[in-house]
Amino acid sequence: MVALDDGNTCVRRYACEALGKITSKTATSEVINRLVSALTDDDKHVRMSPCRCLGKMGEKAATSQMINQLAIVLEDGNAGVREHACEALGKIGEKAARKEVINRLVSELRDNHEHVRISGCRCLCKMNEKAATSAVINQLAIALEDGSAGVKRYAYEALGKMGEQAASNEVIDRLLMALGHDHDDIGQGD
Repeated sequence: MVALDDGNTCVRRYACEALGKITSKTATSEVINRLVSALTDDDKHVRMSPCRCLGKMGEKAATSQMINQLAIVLEDGNAGVREHACEALGKIGEKAARKEVINRLVSELRDNHEHVRISGCRCLCKMNEKAATSAVINQLAIALEDGSAGVKRYAYEALGKMGEQAASNEVIDRLLMALGHDHDDIGQGD
């Protein structure tokens, strides 16, 4: 645990990664709190590592503090950190489907970086109907026309997991329009 406070960024990063590899034995409140603190590190690589580790710990280890801090990290200046935060929240699943998290995920669907948009869609897939707000459904409908096959693929999947709540005229129209286009690339996205 001392390594998480080391002055060397590589030591802090690899300490987080080591904890991630032994998560079944490390998901104590002390470890979780230290990893949550590492999400605010000055180094982007150090911030990515606890995202991966907390994601591996998943729903069972998820605390309110962890979820709240991961939601804040969705606004990080580094796209890789935002992507990993989305992935971690997705692995936490429905337990992370809180208003502030969902609102920030809507922003991720408009991110300039393709992998952040993909991770945002994948995260919403794992939250299922609990993430089905009108803002989410509207942004997923817009994502159906994204230039990225991966974004489109996971937007389709997320809308499907939203259930009946996604059955608006706009969504149905966009889905019908998609049926008329050649989308051979959809199954290849990621």
